[in-house]
Amino acid sequence: MKKFVSTMNKGFHMTFANGLTVSVQWGAGNYCDNHFPANADFSFSKPAESDTAEVAVWDKDEKWINPQGFVDYEIGGDGMVVGWLTADQVVEWMHNVALWDGSLPLYYADDPFAED
Repeated sequence: MKKFVSTMNKGFHMTFANGLTVSVQWGAGNYCDNHFPANADFSFSKPAESDTAEVAVWDKDEKWINPQGFVDYEIGGDGMVVGWLTADQVVEWMHNVALWDGSLPLYYADDPFAED
């Protein structure tokens, strides 16, 4: 698997050395400023722009992880993706995912998030 992958003119995903992959998306239908705009481009033929983005994370087995577990404040979401994050919040979240070293548990998307 390549480390950097673009996704249809609306985002990207990348895999860190720890085996976790992050996805950052900001196109039509994603949980961002472009969620369902009047001029939505679901063909994704043109690059998308947005002030906010959605994020997701999965492990090397492509099992989705609850993104909430990587920040110490409430970011909401559905346990699979978190939306409407600013650029600063996306970078903070990606940094925390990249630093994950296995010492803290991962909360999978199909499990309820709970703190130990």
